[in-house]
Amino acid sequence: MNYEGNCWNILNTIRYAINEQSTALTNGTDTTGAFQNAYLIQQINRAQYFIYSVLFGQFPDVFLKSASITFTDSVASLPSDCFKIKEILDSNNIPLLPIDMKERKIGTYIGDRYAYYRYGNSVAIDQSGVSETGTIWYYSRCRELTCGMSSAGGALSLTLASTARGIVDYYNGMTIENITDNWVDTISDYTAARVCTLAAQTGAASKYYGLVSELPEIFHDVLIERAIIQVKQHPKAPFKITKEDIELNMENLRFAMISYAGTNTGDTDIDGTINDFGEI
Repeated sequence: MNYEGNCWNILNTIRYAINEQSTALTNGTDTTGAFQNAYLIQQINRAQYFIYSVLFGQFPDVFLKSASITFTDSVASLPSDCFKIKEILDSNNIPLLPIDMKERKIGTYIGDRYAYYRYGNSVAIDQSGVSETGTIWYYSRCRELTCGMSSAGGALSLTLASTARGIVDYYNGMTIENITDNWVDTISDYTAARVCTLAAQTGAASKYYGLVSELPEIFHDVLIERAIIQVKQHPKAPFKITKEDIELNMENLRFAMISYAGTNTGDTDIDGTINDFGEI
């Protein structure tokens, strides 16, 4: 199986578009190309963030998720992909009230047992000593894509390359495709040492992989187009973008949004949303 939107495949497509169609360049074993893989992957993630921003502006519920959240002495860590909190429910499914940090009182007998505030990647209940597990509803962000060669593996385990994020849980729930052995799996857990716990497959060292974009699949081609356009803007690019390239990409984004809107209810202002973000 080959996902159009896995990072290795996108990288390989960009190489083809700039006349560097070489598996060795995509794998990073050949570094003589006009661009290093790190730069191209940066452009892939820039393109993904742009499309995510446009899509979130029109259909935020596409990225709505729920998860358990555990408070220890009134403090809990947010899910690694949390962009914006919609609602937090306590262990009795009672909604907690969001407050600003400047409103907090904190204390065992003061503050509000049913109020919380966010700071960084954590949330705190505005009364000390609360330990319980509740539910959080939140809008997720698209996490950065990466690809490379695994450094180790085993039963239900794969260690990503050093270019991957070294943040606990960062890739949890993402789809990973093993290009070498042609399998797809889900990352159920991830450590700061870049070790993935896989749902079903057996990993091994020296295997090429790519993480799959969390954008809806209908937007993967638009993601690839936009990443290519961004690379072609660089002075070193052998081919330059044209006005027609940009217009076609924006039109394809518009068509993808319209097609996606067919499965959603409510009013949509797709042209207005796209125009708000500009072209490139």
